[in-house]
Amino acid sequence: MQLRTRKWLALGIGVKRYIALILLGTVLAALALAMFLAFVYRTVDVPETAGPVVYTITLQFIPHPWRELGIGLVGVAIAALSTFWLFKSVLSVVIAPGEDVAEILYRGRRLRRGPRTVGIGGGTGMGTLLRGLKEHTSNLTAVVTVADDGGSSGRLRRDMGLVAPGDIRSCLTALADSEALMTKLVDYRFEEGLEIQGHSLGNLLLAALQDIEGGLDPGIDGLSRVLRIRGNIAPSTMSNVNLAAELQDGRVVVGESRISTRGRIRRVFLVPRKVAANDDAVAAILAADLIVIGPGSVYTSIVPNLLVNEITAAIRASDAVKIFVCNVATEPGETDDYSVRQHIDVIEQHAGRGTFDHLLVNSRTALDFADGLPPHLLRMSEAERREVRRDGIDLTVADVIDEERPIHHDSERLAQSIMDIYRTASSLGSRSRVKAITQT
Repeated sequence: MQLRTRKWLALGIGVKRYIALILLGTVLAALALAMFLAFVYRTVDVPETAGPVVYTITLQFIPHPWRELGIGLVGVAIAALSTFWLFKSVLSVVIAPGEDVAEILYRGRRLRRGPRTVGIGGGTGMGTLLRGLKEHTSNLTAVVTVADDGGSSGRLRRDMGLVAPGDIRSCLTALADSEALMTKLVDYRFEEGLEIQGHSLGNLLLAALQDIEGGLDPGIDGLSRVLRIRGNIAPSTMSNVNLAAELQDGRVVVGESRISTRGRIRRVFLVPRKVAANDDAVAAILAADLIVIGPGSVYTSIVPNLLVNEITAAIRASDAVKIFVCNVATEPGETDDYSVRQHIDVIEQHAGRGTFDHLLVNSRTALDFADGLPPHLLRMSEAERREVRRDGIDLTVADVIDEERPIHHDSERLAQSIMDIYRTASSLGSRSRVKAITQT
């Protein structure tokens, strides 16, 4: 545990006021004591034999005002050191070694004032988004799909009849307060053992907590407390649904894990088609200041959430700034050769037009790819830009690419671009409202 002195003086940390009150209380108590001593000194006759002792104890050999100043400085130093040692003693019980308490308090206060933000999607893209946004706000909710039927999640669904935990687990680790050992354990995947091979520990923990607590929500809450996550996770539906796709050749494929391997996709839908939305997800969307759709696999991570009718209706009803983050690259087997416009068309085909009013596209497409890495980066043509703007969508083009994984977003750059869009849009919206009120 670290107690860096200067950080305690930062604005908004909510500590200085209480330290000042402690000092004020100490000063008032000392003033009362001084007034009492002055009263005693004036009214009580000191025996002649005790005179030298009283003279020494009351420091009368030091002239005024140095006597008062010296005693006051000693008192302030004792009070300050005592306060510091008290904080250190109490916080050492609850703060891990090496953590800076002032930094934790400052960050917590600042993040608590961040915009109410909802991310909609799943998979790797959602994890990337959350890792960046959690540094800007703690008022963060991830609305994720539960249609995954592959790997560990699929096995748990088939064996135990549970809601797929895979995307939920990924969001939990992305929102975790630190890359601690527990976070790594949650992501750990067993490589041996006939029954547990391929399972991730986090999925098994969520399955166990669902069974122990009697539901997915309590299970998520329990693991959230263990990981000390910044934000909340709300599945778009609590129903045990499957994702199906109608391919361009007319075939229908059921199962999210099978869709990207069977042919070009025409549309996707849920089985059953009508499912009830998770009330927590709907409430978060309606209360949001900022809604971010994507990035992620368009057909299998983003659209499944938008196929829940109440989720889409809540997005349309919300007054939030709504941003669609287009993927950096196309996805083999799912969006081969798609343009930016086609990514937008997929969202509008399944959720209707007007689901978002801002579009964020990567600007950096001139990259040197390593040998064997195909250049599937999305490049937005000038014609597409004009078409998007004609549709009333505010376009932002920014460098949001990950240097080490050039076909993915960088968490920090992505989050910063999103917050820039939000601040600009919020400012323009505020000025528009003020203008409208003035004209009225």
